[in-house]
Amino acid sequence: MLSRNRIVPIVIASALFMELMDSSALALAIPTIARDLGVSPSDMRLTLTVYAATVASLVPVSSWLAARMGARRIFIAAILVFVTGSVCSGMAGSLPALVASRALQGVGGAMMIPVGRTIMVGVVDREALVKAMIWFVLPAILAPLFGPPIAGLLIEFATWRWIFFINVPVAALAIFSILRVVPRIEQEPRRAFDFVGYLLCACAILSVLGLLDTGFLAGYGPGVRVGAILGAVLLVGAFIRHSLHATEPLIDLRVLRHATLRLSLAGTWIQRVSMGALVLVLPLHLQLGLGLSPLAAAQVPAAGAIGSVVARFVTPYMLRRFGFRSVMMNVSILIAIVTICPAFFKTSTPVWLMAGFMIGYALIRASFFMSGNSLSYADVEKGAEIGHASVLFSVAQQLSLGFGYTLGGGLLAVAGGADDLSTYWLAYPVIALLPLAAAGVIARLPQGAGERLRHQASL
Repeated sequence: MLSRNRIVPIVIASALFMELMDSSALALAIPTIARDLGVSPSDMRLTLTVYAATVASLVPVSSWLAARMGARRIFIAAILVFVTGSVCSGMAGSLPALVASRALQGVGGAMMIPVGRTIMVGVVDREALVKAMIWFVLPAILAPLFGPPIAGLLIEFATWRWIFFINVPVAALAIFSILRVVPRIEQEPRRAFDFVGYLLCACAILSVLGLLDTGFLAGYGPGVRVGAILGAVLLVGAFIRHSLHATEPLIDLRVLRHATLRLSLAGTWIQRVSMGALVLVLPLHLQLGLGLSPLAAAQVPAAGAIGSVVARFVTPYMLRRFGFRSVMMNVSILIAIVTICPAFFKTSTPVWLMAGFMIGYALIRASFFMSGNSLSYADVEKGAEIGHASVLFSVAQQLSLGFGYTLGGGLLAVAGGADDLSTYWLAYPVIALLPLAAAGVIARLPQGAGERLRHQASL
């Protein structure tokens, strides 16, 4: 008989697995969906960008809703919204319909991870929390391993629409399990919601991503473009000012006074932009540039899960031996070098060699993010600061991925299209510049950054 400390994390993780697998599967299916809907593969980046933008703009409100209405209730509602968006995505007959459906998925996805974390902390005994977190993060490892192969099988032997429809039985099982094993969590005392801060935050996120995704409103007159850019800048500035001066802001940017949080957040943000670009570019390269089938191409990103697992054992040793600053700087340079490697892939390159590249890339990439995620909280004070830092981290994560999808799609469009192999000789080197920029940011960390965590290296 499984105890509550084990069964609750498994149930929560099953719902998160559905969301993460969906994203990893969609990236592989982009060429097939683009062909079926009659659109350019680079335009399909909207399906990824709109999801990231929706999640980024709604994550700040998730914790407040969970506290106000009950974490279990909101978690179940999030699953229902997500699976409704999945069904609509599977039924979409045009790109606008698919983009709208993905936005609906994003509404549910924005609530799942932060509210799931709230349930974990509220239900699981403190002495069992570390083991519970292993189950909580397991979907992040397994989703990239199973998502692409499942997508490849569905595309080749059924239809891409089943990538979304398969979420229905998973969601039904997850909701049934939650109602059976997850107890109700007492609602917290009502606290005021920062409506002004939320509106400024959401509008700033959507305006910036919208400008980037449309090439700063390419096709419109100079007056409209300049006005839109100034409007976005004013929104960002207004949000920053409000956050720094409000008594109880939704996201308190004053936590950025800690150099470890500020610089590690900036470094990981830049790295995630490059990762988001690669998530879009690599599947298109494999299928449209090299002519691999979806099932064959799926083996490459799936192999990355092996590297991520290995990183969990290697990274703590490296941090104890060399320290956070040294590890993150050198790993950033390695990521830049490895990012260029796919440009040398040819139609004659064996799949196993490309999969080997992905294992190495995922290993060093995971080492950077594991280090950065730990260092971010090294000096953050307990209590409200941790909550603000967590929300800020979640928003930055989604926002950076949205930037990355936009960058990847833009590079392919500008360089000649996803079908032209010469396009990738431009795309990969440009993406590789970002890890180098991240190394420059990390270099500003003090030598002893994270020294208290270094010898524990509890990653």
